[in-house]
Amino acid sequence: MNQNKRLWASMGVSCLFVGLSAAGVARAALSGASDAHVSFQASAPAGMKIEGTTTELAVSDDGANVVVTVPLANLVTGIGLRDRHMKKKYLEVPKYPSAVLTLARSALKVPAGGGQTSADAPGTLLLHGQAHPVSVHYEARGDATALDVKGAFHINMNDYGITVPVYLGVTVKPDVDVTASFHVTGG
Repeated sequence: MNQNKRLWASMGVSCLFVGLSAAGVARAALSGASDAHVSFQASAPAGMKIEGTTTELAVSDDGANVVVTVPLANLVTGIGLRDRHMKKKYLEVPKYPSAVLTLARSALKVPAGGGQTSADAPGTLLLHGQAHPVSVHYEARGDATALDVKGAFHINMNDYGITVPVYLGVTVKPDVDVTASFHVTGG
């Protein structure tokens, strides 16, 4: 059961990081991301919750797209055995080391003059070797030189060919919520 939760956590965190990074890059080319926090939350019967987190996130901007990459190797849920199962058996991290979110720069709204904006943007999430569309809800605060971004999206493990974790007869639900926050600078 703990192993299943970790798997979901890893997936969620990756997705969220990608979504948040895209929002911050809308105005200017990105030159760095810091203070990142990515998490995912999955659930199982009887109110059981599994949360996974990482602070690893990279953002790049080619002028047309903002790409957020979350390495999965250091995703943790707080239980070592669950983490190992999540990475090896479910996410297959050696084969699929990262989750990658790509958003069209033109779909992102950036706040003006130290303001704040909130919007939804379509993107594509590449996870476990499969790419599918996602809708990322994000909030961005700042200006053309620096932004604080928060974002969230939802995925279903089945869509990405990830085996739904089962441990000691308890099956994790395939739906995973991903959130992320980070600070990004532009040039």
